[in-house]
Amino acid sequence: MTTLQTQNKEWGFWGTASNYTGKDNMAEIWEAAFKIIQDKAGFTPQETLGLMDSRWGRHTADEFAEEISCDLETFIKAFKRKMTKDRLHRDFNYYVDADAYKPTKATRRYENFAKDLAKLTKTYGIVIKSIGGVSLSSQEDLKNFKGYTTDLESGDLEPVWKEN
Repeated sequence: MTTLQTQNKEWGFWGTASNYTGKDNMAEIWEAAFKIIQDKAGFTPQETLGLMDSRWGRHTADEFAEEISCDLETFIKAFKRKMTKDRLHRDFNYYVDADAYKPTKATRRYENFAKDLAKLTKTYGIVIKSIGGVSLSSQEDLKNFKGYTTDLESGDLEPVWKEN
């Protein structure tokens, strides 16, 4: 895997992240972020550099300011967790090249679900917080779907399936 050097040491990811850490370990943070982005999104080195040196890099460094200021391990754990292929492709399309990565059918379904769920949240005043609690189901699978649990005391929202 090739890591390219920043062309934007004043702004972008490098310039902004260096405000939160010492200049001595900035190269390690850059290399770790570069590798994670390539691993998650499958970007070429040039695409990764383009994203990190763009406004995205500045905004992302600000988003991870606390983790960057802690230590490299803390940053890597948080960055790996939050950087998904879909997020990186969507961000690349927004900040670098609008036509580079088309969303998949599953991505569009999930985004539409999130929009509809936001409307339901506003209607009923119930906000759902879930980390990693999503699974995509086929129409065949959904034939056995009955609904969700309604245990308000625990706050758990679990799918209920018909028993076979």
